[in-house]
Amino acid sequence: MINKRYIPDLPEQNALSEANFLRLERLLGDMSKSHYAFQWGGEKGQAPVRVQIDVQERFKFTTTLTLSKDNPALPEPLNQVQLTLRMYHDARMAEVVTWAKGKQMSGVYPYPNEQMYQIDEKAQANQYLGEWLAHLMQHGVTEERWQPASPEQ
Repeated sequence: MINKRYIPDLPEQNALSEANFLRLERLLGDMSKSHYAFQWGGEKGQAPVRVQIDVQERFKFTTTLTLSKDNPALPEPLNQVQLTLRMYHDARMAEVVTWAKGKQMSGVYPYPNEQMYQIDEKAQANQYLGEWLAHLMQHGVTEERWQPASPEQ
């Protein structure tokens, strides 16, 4: 058996980071606020999935955000996800920096490892972020447009 070394696909990862930057830019606009809230779902008496995006740091070339998703329909600990990501304004890219308040993610992990990370864990986290943001753009409702639930729900 030949043990092939994992080599990240940098053009693909850069394209994903650029797409995630654009998605965040569309969702958050000029990022003049420090807190953004969205939700989707909540039909037929189910609790909606809530997403919060908080600006942690703002600098000239970077912004650090925390994204939290709460899905009451799932059991714990699957019902809550938290990502920390960094937007690089000069490069127009965004990447996941930490997952669930963990330490900074590495670009490549040895496998096997004690944390049970996949060899391409960071690439998978950025892919997950892209899917999450795309879903939020298509199905999400901003906090300003939430309607109070009617009594019969």
